Amino acid sequence: MKRGFLAVVVSSVLLLAAAQVFAAGPYVGLEGGAVWLSDASVTVLGVNEGDIKFDTGWAIGAVGGYDFGTWRLEGELVYRSNGAKEFSDAVGSSPLDGDGTSTALMVNAFYDFKTLSPSVYPYIGAGIGGASVAADLKDSGVQVVDDDEIVFAYQLVAGVAFPVSKQLAIDLNYRYFATTDPKLKDTIGDEFETEYSTHNIFVGLRYNF
Repeated sequence: MKRGFLAVVVSSVLLLAAAQVFAAGPYVGLEGGAVWLSDASVTVLGVNEGDIKFDTGWAIGAVGGYDFGTWRLEGELVYRSNGAKEFSDAVGSSPLDGDGTSTALMVNAFYDFKTLSPSVYPYIGAGIGGASVAADLKDSGVQVVDDDEIVFAYQLVAGVAFPVSKQLAIDLNYRYFATTDPKLKDTIGDEFETEYSTHNIFVGLRYNF
């Protein structure tokens, strides 16, 4: 009987602690991490002319939102950058200089899974928005592409948050971020279609007011 009563007391304390950590209210945050940009096919008039390969890149961003207790809704601004590595086609490959970047403005929704432990909780989420996708590419020192386009963007997120106080939490998450295919022009005015899809590992700090 005493053990049962003690278990109820301990569970109640943990739930109360969790409720304090997850109190509803507005929040802001900073985030950043590593970005793996998938090879981008270059298509001209429906014909694949080759692929652009990129190095591992980086991202930095800021968020602001509202925690409803279980659900969160937020706005997010993120900049991603990946250095260009090479262009390859059926003939061979040639090195590239420059980078592929995106600046995305997203609206995200998250579901936080409540646990008995106030020290860790997982979450999942998704977002939609727009992104300015840009390519600044040089081949043998000669500028071949310097263009950008605003396109529809979306992402899927799965992560874990580690509250360190009632207001502050550390976020660790994986996200798949992609856009519809941007259409860009090379330096002589010829249009081509390419791709933008990334795998990301982000670390962030979130402050609840």
